Amino acid sequence: MTRAPARPQYDAVVGLDPRSPLEPAFAFALVKLTYEIKGTTAALTQPEALLFDLWSDQDLQPRFPPGSDYWLDKPSSDVVIRGSAFSPAGRPTPSLFVSAQIGRTTKRIAVFGKRQVEWSRGRPNFSRPEPFMEMPLLYQNAYGGIDSRVSIPAHLKDDYMRTVALGLQFDHPGLYPRNPAGKGYLVLPDPVDGVELPNLEDPADLLTAERLITRKPELWYRQPLPWCFEWTVGLTFPRYLFMGLDAWFPPLDDLALPEVQRGFIAAGLRRELEKDHDLAAGYLQEASLGMVVGTPLGGQPVTLRGMHPEEPTVSFTVPPAPSIEIEVEGERAALPPLLTNLVIFPAEKRFTVVYRAKTKGLRRVFIPGIHKNIPLAVRINRDAPIRYQSPPTIRDRLLAAGSASQGEAGSH
Repeated sequence: MTRAPARPQYDAVVGLDPRSPLEPAFAFALVKLTYEIKGTTAALTQPEALLFDLWSDQDLQPRFPPGSDYWLDKPSSDVVIRGSAFSPAGRPTPSLFVSAQIGRTTKRIAVFGKRQVEWSRGRPNFSRPEPFMEMPLLYQNAYGGIDSRVSIPAHLKDDYMRTVALGLQFDHPGLYPRNPAGKGYLVLPDPVDGVELPNLEDPADLLTAERLITRKPELWYRQPLPWCFEWTVGLTFPRYLFMGLDAWFPPLDDLALPEVQRGFIAAGLRRELEKDHDLAAGYLQEASLGMVVGTPLGGQPVTLRGMHPEEPTVSFTVPPAPSIEIEVEGERAALPPLLTNLVIFPAEKRFTVVYRAKTKGLRRVFIPGIHKNIPLAVRINRDAPIRYQSPPTIRDRLLAAGSASQGEAGSH
C-alpha cells in the first residue's frame, strides 16, 4: 500500500493506539520531513511518504520490514546511513576508511576491495584486496554468513527437520547469529574454496587469518562484530534478545560478550528483561551497533566522510524538531516530538527525519469501527489540521454488505 504525502512540505498521520483497538490508550502523530543538503545547510525539499505502515498495511512483505516509520514506542533515535564508500579522487583503491560523526557519536568502517581465503598446507591466508571505485555499505558485505558444513546435533535433528518442513526454521548451528547475510564466517578448519572475506570491518577489531576459524560453533560470539551503517534485521543477535529469542548456542550476556563490553547492550540483559518488560522496546531500535542515540539530535552537527563520489566530506546540522499539536475533541495540546529515524543518503545529499508524538492518555474511549466520527486531528508547525479518518463502522459495513447481496439477487 503506497501513500502520498499529506502536505507539500511534509507527510504526517494521526491515529489511535493500534495495539489496543478496542480500548486505545493514547493518540499519536507521526511526521516525516525530507531535506536536501546545500553546502552545509539543510533545506526542506519534496517530501517522501512515511514508510511501511505496520498496523494498517496487511500486504507488507516481509510483514515487519526493516526501516518502518511506524514504530510508536522507540525510546531513542535510530541513525541510518544508506549508501556506498567511494574511492578518493575517482581512482581505484584497495582499501579506505569511511566515518560518520553525529553529535558526539562517531563510527568508522574499514573498507576493503574483494578478498578471498587462500589455503597453504591447510592453513588460511588472506589475498590482497582488489582495487575498487565503489563499495555498497550493506550487511551482505560485512562479516558474517553461514558455515553449512556444521552438523545438527543428533538430539536436536528431528526437531530441526520438523521446523524446516513447516518453513519455520530461521536458524542453523553453522549460522553467524549477528549477521547471517555476511561474508567470511568459518567454523570447521577443513579448507574450502571460494570463501570471500568481508569488505566492511571494524578498524578496532579486524578479522585475521589466526581468528578466521572458530573450530566450535558455540564460540561464534568471540568473532568480530558486523560493522555497517544500515538497518538491522529483526532476527539477528542481539536485537532478538529483546523478544525473548536467542542464538542456537546462547552466549553469556556478561563482559565476555563484545556487545556488553562496548556498551551496546546491558550486562545481564536476559535477567533484566524478565524483571522489566518495558525493556523489550529495545527491539524496536533498528539502527546498527553504535548508531542508536539517546540524546536529542536537533542542532547537532553531522559529518560523513568517504561516502560521496566527488566530495570527500558531507556535512550539515540536524534541523530543529517541528511543533506537533494533537487535538482531541476540540482540546489542543503541544506534545514533545521524539526523533525516531534519521536516515541519510550521502551520495544524493539528502536525508529524512521522522518524529513521533503521543498523548499520555485519553479522557474517554474511542473505538475505531464502533464510533462513526472520532474528533482527532494533528497540526504540524501550526499548519491546517490533518484529521483522523475514522474507518467504516461495523454497522455500516454490514449494511453495505446487505445492499450488495440484494443487488446481486435482483440481477438474477
